[in-house]
Amino acid sequence: MADKQKLGIKVLVAAIDFGTTYSGYAFSFKDEYEKDPTKIMANTTWVAGHKNLFSQKTPTCLLLKSDQSFHSFGYEAEDTYTDLANKEKHHSWYFFRRFKMMLHNNMTLNRETVIADDSGQKKLPAMTVFAHSIRYLKDHLLTHLKVKGLDALVEEDDCIHWVLTIPAIWNDKSKQFMREAAKEAGIESENLSLALEPEAAALYCRMLPLERLSTASSTNLSMFQPGTRYMVLDLGGGTVDVTVQEVLSDYTLKELHKASGGAWGGTKIDEAFIQMIMGIVGSPVMLNFKKNHPADNLELVREFETKKRSVSTNVKEKITFRIPVSLVDIFEDEYDEDLKSTISQTRHKDKLMWKGDKLRMNGEIVHELFKHCCESIVNHVKELLVHPFCDGVENILMVGGFSECKLIQEAIKNNFKNNRVIIPEEAGLAIVKGAVLFGHNPKTIVSRKTKWTYGVQSNRNFESGDPPEKRFKVGGIDKCRDIFSVHVGVNETVEVGTPLEPRYYSPLHKDSDTVDIPIYVSSERYPKYTTDCTCSYVGKMSVDLEKSNNDREIEVKMTFGGTELIVEAKDMASGNPRKAKFNFLETDNLTK
Repeated sequence: MADKQKLGIKVLVAAIDFGTTYSGYAFSFKDEYEKDPTKIMANTTWVAGHKNLFSQKTPTCLLLKSDQSFHSFGYEAEDTYTDLANKEKHHSWYFFRRFKMMLHNNMTLNRETVIADDSGQKKLPAMTVFAHSIRYLKDHLLTHLKVKGLDALVEEDDCIHWVLTIPAIWNDKSKQFMREAAKEAGIESENLSLALEPEAAALYCRMLPLERLSTASSTNLSMFQPGTRYMVLDLGGGTVDVTVQEVLSDYTLKELHKASGGAWGGTKIDEAFIQMIMGIVGSPVMLNFKKNHPADNLELVREFETKKRSVSTNVKEKITFRIPVSLVDIFEDEYDEDLKSTISQTRHKDKLMWKGDKLRMNGEIVHELFKHCCESIVNHVKELLVHPFCDGVENILMVGGFSECKLIQEAIKNNFKNNRVIIPEEAGLAIVKGAVLFGHNPKTIVSRKTKWTYGVQSNRNFESGDPPEKRFKVGGIDKCRDIFSVHVGVNETVEVGTPLEPRYYSPLHKDSDTVDIPIYVSSERYPKYTTDCTCSYVGKMSVDLEKSNNDREIEVKMTFGGTELIVEAKDMASGNPRKAKFNFLETDNLTK
């Protein structure tokens, strides 16, 4: 192993599953992977607070001291903040929870973006918050190796290849943000890969023996056989990712349709619950409660999170929640009325009873909380299955922590009775373990579908029908500005590692050190102008130029098949490669 270290060979792949509600990690050594790919170790012994319960993952919660230095993460952060709040010593501390969703579909994201803590009063740079969290998980993994006596095998940082999991529906800004946050956390870019969550889960599930699939039967043997097409539903805390894949003759995988989905994860159920409570006690009471009783507010969310997982599919079954007495006291002080009489005036009067610190709910109300998420997921899957690319899709693979919810499982099974619904054991760990497999062999995925049409802003000769305001003259010739020059179309098949046909660019000025090329995306296949309503400026591609060369033309090759965009460039006159990169996080993105 020491010889491998000297050669810089990656002896360990370590994957971090940075989730909206829960996070964790897994790893495996290269030698063991080559013998048995399924031998993946995950830390599943997170201690859940004062109750001494063990959890597969730890909450995605970060606690910083008043000087903004790190204090704790996960259950320890929750418990410490609760203790501080109970003693009224929490006001100068920073407590962040469920902050990953700020990266979802955020077209204004940049390096200066700030994020509010749980109080809503204090803000810090989002990059700092994410970097602290990733650093904690990285360091916890290294400590775990040391405790297991495995640290001597990875004494050098370069011996570890890290993998961060991300939703497949994220945009390029969010991907670059996570990469830069990881670098700030001490993970160098050359030692890091980003794995798409539903893809990672599929890689893991295809390694599972038959008995590890919850719908185990002889027909499951065909799920990952050549020619088989299947859908992956990655149901997380924040987002739901859907991909459709086909197994090729050599057992590699190709994507049949661009990744899709939405913000229909488990936290939406929590939001619906809080909205229901707010509908009873009123918005002012809830704001007062959250501001002045943060420990009780956190306990309320914890209580619902625990009970939510075990909700029965039986609509007649009632569920009892513990509600902090402080919330009841604030309500009665505010309105001088008891809750029982207030509830009797709502539409829930025959289905809900609130007495003291107990809230007993009819199963029908609980099921209502899940209704929007269930319908959104089901309707989206229905829309996908009617398309030709889903012909032959018989299996639906459900993964992610939210897929363990019985109500979600029932909704999928009842609406897609002609499909085989497969939920692996420990579905919540399928992603992080699959990310380890991806880190060992990323070439298992051979092609993907583009989520957008990508192109650059360019000019051409003015044509009849072009908007007059886009006309300008160059050398006496009428030109049209803001033309969308397409590089690759939406939902187009792109091979992993294979660049598109090269394009050629020159700087506007002879003394330029770089060529900066604005990048645009569109949901249309053939957008005409970069100013169309379907188009957005997302960043720029920068290429360094050779200063001594009079012929300034450069060749640019873009690769769209990976989990991130890649650009290569060379000087046409000298043939020398030039440094080139995408930058999706420039502050000036907001003004383009």
